[in-house]
Amino acid sequence: MEWSGLAPGVRALLNARGLLDTQVDLGVTVPKGLMASTYQQIAADWALLGSVGWQQWSKFGEAEIGIDSNNPVGLSTQLPFRDTWHLSVGTQYKWSDAWLLNAGIGYDSGFQRNGQIALALPVNATWRFGVGGQKEESSNFNWGWSLEYTPQGTLRSNAQGNVPVILGGRGNVVGEYKKVNFIFLAMNFNWKS
Repeated sequence: MEWSGLAPGVRALLNARGLLDTQVDLGVTVPKGLMASTYQQIAADWALLGSVGWQQWSKFGEAEIGIDSNNPVGLSTQLPFRDTWHLSVGTQYKWSDAWLLNAGIGYDSGFQRNGQIALALPVNATWRFGVGGQKEESSNFNWGWSLEYTPQGTLRSNAQGNVPVILGGRGNVVGEYKKVNFIFLAMNFNWKS
């Protein structure tokens, strides 16, 4: 970690604590996941798709910070995240030899309790609605697009600070994100040699 522009008193304090030239380690666990999908051709131009899945968000909420100094310190925080489940169904329609159209709907359970939404992650349980298409330009090249809409509704947060503001704490943050909606648009290009 590098410090710059420190007042002499702050520099001396950090140096006395062994924090001026120290290593900081941030440990975050990426959620494990398990997904099963199915594809069934039901006609020459129609197919059905489905998936079910699980993600271990409860482990992602365990963040660890370690400071390697002459007085090593370790901190950890436990965000109250929960494991999630996913379920989706979709269809594909072969509109022509060149065009393949997709549509689907999915649901992801919430990894946060409403009222405890983390300020840095204003998302939770959601339905997802998507459409897309793919065009085969040649045997070597195709391109596609997809559009997804995910309504979140109103997300409430009640983050209580553990340290008083006068001592440098963040204070309490109580409020809500109203009518949270996301729209994702993606394009892809595939070149086969």
